[in-house]
Amino acid sequence: MMKDFRRILEESLPPGEINLLLASLDSSPPVSIRQHIRKTDKELFPDAEAVPWCPAGRYLNERPVFTLDPRFHAGAYYVQEASGMSLWKLKPYLQSMKAPRVLDACAAPGGKSTLLLDIMPEDGLLVSNETILSRIPVLTQNMARWGYANVVVTQNDLGAFTRLRGYFDVLVTDVPCSGEGLFRKEPLSRNNWSPAGVDLCTSRQRRILTDLWPSLKEGGLLFYSTCTFNRKEDEDQVEWMVSHLGARVLLGPDKYFPHRIRGEGFFMALLQKQGNPADAGKRKIGGMPRKKGVSGKDHVPYGIPGFLKEGYAYSMKGTLLKAFPASWQAEMTALEQTLNVVHSGIAVAERKGNAWVPTADLALALDLKKNAFEHYRVDLSSAIAFLRRDPLVLPAGTGKGLVLIIYDDKPLGFVKNLGSRSNNLHPLSRRILMPAERINTTD
Repeated sequence: MMKDFRRILEESLPPGEINLLLASLDSSPPVSIRQHIRKTDKELFPDAEAVPWCPAGRYLNERPVFTLDPRFHAGAYYVQEASGMSLWKLKPYLQSMKAPRVLDACAAPGGKSTLLLDIMPEDGLLVSNETILSRIPVLTQNMARWGYANVVVTQNDLGAFTRLRGYFDVLVTDVPCSGEGLFRKEPLSRNNWSPAGVDLCTSRQRRILTDLWPSLKEGGLLFYSTCTFNRKEDEDQVEWMVSHLGARVLLGPDKYFPHRIRGEGFFMALLQKQGNPADAGKRKIGGMPRKKGVSGKDHVPYGIPGFLKEGYAYSMKGTLLKAFPASWQAEMTALEQTLNVVHSGIAVAERKGNAWVPTADLALALDLKKNAFEHYRVDLSSAIAFLRRDPLVLPAGTGKGLVLIIYDDKPLGFVKNLGSRSNNLHPLSRRILMPAERINTTD
């Protein structure tokens, strides 16, 4: 295997660098996070170093137990490999667009989708798609932590997007690949590598690009990336898009090698679909097949709770109240009628009897009205207890009813205070399962 791998590397590296790269794959990988640009304005890790190509990225000196950091659960930062943060280079292109529609086609676990939300104009819309069903829960949870409402999470084969002809302004395709760039981070992945596997990935990538290309409008942008080194999946694919799809290269190709930079192996290029955007016509979702039983006309039969700031439209999905940016509600509803949507907007509250019970997602939303609830600020020990879903006893004098739990100025979730005890409303699916004896909660 290594002989074939070395031979392939010789096509991508100047003479004399192969041994440096191979040696780097046996070194310790760096640890990096990306801070949420709207949830925190201070350094979360004061001794961290900045990632050169991403203003929000930070290198950590050591790897903490992220599971035991309430700020992680509050969405204050995302644990992301530094090279993958190069998607930040899209920011000036996105910021020049008005209300862009963006598709992250291979989105789980959510690193690129959360980054896109940070660099997109606030009036844009992100469709975050994952084809593999088992990866959907982690994607939806990470999107909820990030707290934006202008997002639709879908679980579709990429062929489904051919129905959205010319719909998207930007496609982000971090395609499945042979994973050579992760050999340091995941040493066991070397055992699964083969030249035949590279050829299989190359074929699959072209099918993905062919399926997605019709959904990109004329003049739209396609961000192509892999976490591998070989030319077949990298430079050759860019050349194939130019020759077969009629694209032109705007940025890159850029290749990140772990012996040159502080990060894992990564490849990226930005391409443009030829044509005049003004000739693309008005993009509509209407006229496509609709899923049975979905009308998109669910109204809210009760008064809207004042949990979010202005600018939202609301609808009911069963007993769940959902909020959408008012400017996007019609299109987000149309997408739900066309694609397999697993999450959209913000899940606000469940209707139980005559009361609204806020969801965990609401606590993490950027537009939460914090003054709509009584607050209880907790220390690290109590924050961990909340995340473990342990019962909390709030101080005497705390008002009964819904209380927003806050750690380090960041909302974590809700409890219902009953006086002598409280009901922890943190979801079972999100609770910390680490045994209590392993948890050191010394501030």
